[in-house]
Amino acid sequence: MKRTLSEIEILIIKDQLESLPIAYVEIYDELLDHYVTALEQLPAEEFPIKKEALDHEFNWSVVVRMEKELLKTVSKEMKSAKMESLKFWKLDFWQLLLVFSQLFLLLFVHQFISHDVMIAFSFLPGLLVLVALLYYSGNYYSFTLDPTYHRPRAVILQAALDRYRLIFSLVYPFFLSGSIFLNNHGFEIFGMLLMIIYSTLLSIYAFSLSNTLNLKIFKMIKS
Repeated sequence: MKRTLSEIEILIIKDQLESLPIAYVEIYDELLDHYVTALEQLPAEEFPIKKEALDHEFNWSVVVRMEKELLKTVSKEMKSAKMESLKFWKLDFWQLLLVFSQLFLLLFVHQFISHDVMIAFSFLPGLLVLVALLYYSGNYYSFTLDPTYHRPRAVILQAALDRYRLIFSLVYPFFLSGSIFLNNHGFEIFGMLLMIIYSTLLSIYAFSLSNTLNLKIFKMIKS
């Protein structure tokens, strides 16, 4: 007969899961649900034995393998949608407005301040997106000083971070060095256009990536 686990039993299960520690919140939630579902089927006196069996079944090596498979699955699905990132006509009105506002801001800064300041402004949106992905993916960045602090991260955000970080790190040095070279050799207009193209494409990619995150839900582990 199915029963409801006590708060103490739930805490015991959570303590076990948090001791691993589990990287992705999807795996944490699925394992928690698996533990609870299995243990609800047994009387309270059998709880310790069954829990120990589950602990052995889902040991650290098993969890690590599950994490790798989950990230691989999500990354593969995101890769299949990467061409969507350049279809700017699929962005909504406010996203397009932000992209064009950024474009005009860069033109204004270049015209009335300097090329160097414009480079800094073109770099800023990409950096902010990267920082946001780092934080919301839960990559161990927090305001706590507790060395034992651990927060499982969303696997889809981790996959998005990996892809965005790759694009950001590979593309930016090329556009930056190209823009500086053109500006220093009398081709200021082309140097400006290069940074505008970079900043615009990166913003479109970031918005398209955001739209993909909002549409997709990835779950690999079944209870």
